[in-house]
Amino acid sequence: MIRLIIVVIIVILTTALGAFLALNPGHASFEFLGTQMEMPFVVAAGALILFSFLMLVLWWGIYMLWTSPDKVKSFLSRRRREQGYDALERALIASAAGDGEAAVRQAARADALLDRPALSRLLAARAAEAAGHPERAETQYEALLEDPRTRVVARRGLTQLAHDRGDLEATAEHAADAFDKAKGARWAFDALFEAQVAQGRWDAALETLGEGDRRKHIAPDISKRRRAVLLTASALASETSDSDHARDLAESACRAAPGFAPAANLASRLLNAARKYKKASDVLEASWTLAPHPAIARAYRDLRKSDTRAKRLERLKGLAALQPEHRESKLVLIDVALEDNDAATARTLIAPLIADGPPSSRLCALAARLARLEGEDEQARRWMARAAHASTEADWSDMDPDGNAFPYTADDWKRMVYIYGDEGRLIHPRYERYERNVEAVPETALLEAPHKRGPTRPAAYFEAPRPPDDPGVDDDDEDTGRAR
Repeated sequence: MIRLIIVVIIVILTTALGAFLALNPGHASFEFLGTQMEMPFVVAAGALILFSFLMLVLWWGIYMLWTSPDKVKSFLSRRRREQGYDALERALIASAAGDGEAAVRQAARADALLDRPALSRLLAARAAEAAGHPERAETQYEALLEDPRTRVVARRGLTQLAHDRGDLEATAEHAADAFDKAKGARWAFDALFEAQVAQGRWDAALETLGEGDRRKHIAPDISKRRRAVLLTASALASETSDSDHARDLAESACRAAPGFAPAANLASRLLNAARKYKKASDVLEASWTLAPHPAIARAYRDLRKSDTRAKRLERLKGLAALQPEHRESKLVLIDVALEDNDAATARTLIAPLIADGPPSSRLCALAARLARLEGEDEQARRWMARAAHASTEADWSDMDPDGNAFPYTADDWKRMVYIYGDEGRLIHPRYERYERNVEAVPETALLEAPHKRGPTRPAAYFEAPRPPDDPGVDDDDEDTGRAR
C-alpha cells in the first residue's frame, strides 16, 4: 500500500513537471571549445540526465575493479566459514549419535576450516571421547587449559576422564581447580566431594561440603546429614590418637543430625569416658526422641557401670517413655519386663506385635523367653524353632553385646555418606551381606531367659501355629527344638 502511494505521487509530480515544461518551453545554449550550441531546455535537461547516468556507471565500474580482490577474498572466506560450520554441525550430530569415527573426521575438517581453536579443540575432544580415544581427548582438553575462557570446561572434561579410569587423585585435583575458579559449577562440587569421600579424606570432604552449602549447591537437610556421617567417621579415625578431638567431632555430629544413632552412640561412649554422664544422657535421649534404635537403648542402659540392675531397668523405662508408641520402645519395655520377671506385662506388650502379622525372628525369640519365664518349655522350644525359620529384619537385634554396635568398615562409611545423607536411611551391613553375629542369635536369648515355674496363662495364647510342611518338634528330644 505504501509503495502504491509513492508511485502515484511520483506520477503526479512527473505529470505536473511535464505540463510546466510544455507551457514554458524555453531555450538552453552553451559554448565549449569555440563551439556554440543552442537547443530546447527539455532536450538539454535530458542530455544532462543521460550524461550523469553514464558518469555513475563509469564510476561504479572503476570502484568494482578497485575492490574486486577484497571482495573475492571475502567471498572465499565466507564460503570457507560456511563449510566449516557445516562440518561442525555434522561432527556434533555424529558425536550425539555415537558415531565416534565420523565425529573425529568432521571435527578435523572443522578445525582446518574454522579459525576458532577453542571451539575446534573442544569439538575434537568430544569426538575423541565418542570414538573411545580418551588419550586424544585428554590431549585436547589439556590444550584448552591455556585459554582462560575454556579452562573450566577443560577441567570438567579432564575430571570425567580421570573418574572413568578410576584415578581419584587426578579427579580431585581437576575438580578442585574448577571449584575454585567457577563459583556456580555444581558439577565441580559433586565431583570433588565424591572423590574425597572415595579416598576417605573426611576432613577435606567436610571443608568441601561446607563451601558447597554456602554456595547453595546442596539442600540444607542433606548437607546436615552428610556432615553428621563425615564427622562421625572422622571421630572414629581419631578416637585412639586424640580422644578429646574425637569427642568434639562426635558432639558436632549429634548437633548436625541428632537422630543419627552411630554419632549418638559414639558421643555417649566418649563422654562417658570423660565422666560427663549428664551430657551423654542428653545426647542419647535426643537421638531416641527422633529415631529410636536398639544401640541407643543399650548405651543408655550402660551409662553408669556402677548402677544396679534395677536402676538400669528403670532408666530404660524412662527412655521408652520418650517415644511410647514406637515399636522399639515397646520392644525395650518387653525386654525390661522379661528381665524383671513380669510375665503379665510382657504378654500384654508382645501380643499386639505378634498379631500384626508374621512375627520376625526377633519377636519369636522374645516370645520364647516369655514362654520359658512362664514355665512352658515345650512352647518355648516351638517359638525357637519358628525363630530359626522366621524372616529376619534390619532391627539390629544381632549386635555383639561386648563389641561395637556399629562395626562399619571404611567402605560402609563411604556408602553411609549418601545412604543416610541423601535418603536418611541407616544401613545395616551385616543384614545386607546376610551375616549374623553368632553370639547374638535368638537361641542365646532363650538360654539366658529366667526360668520360672508356676501357674501361668494357657499355653494356647502364645501357640505358634505349625505350618503343614513343618516337621514339628520332637517333644522327647529337647535339642531338636533349638534354633539351627
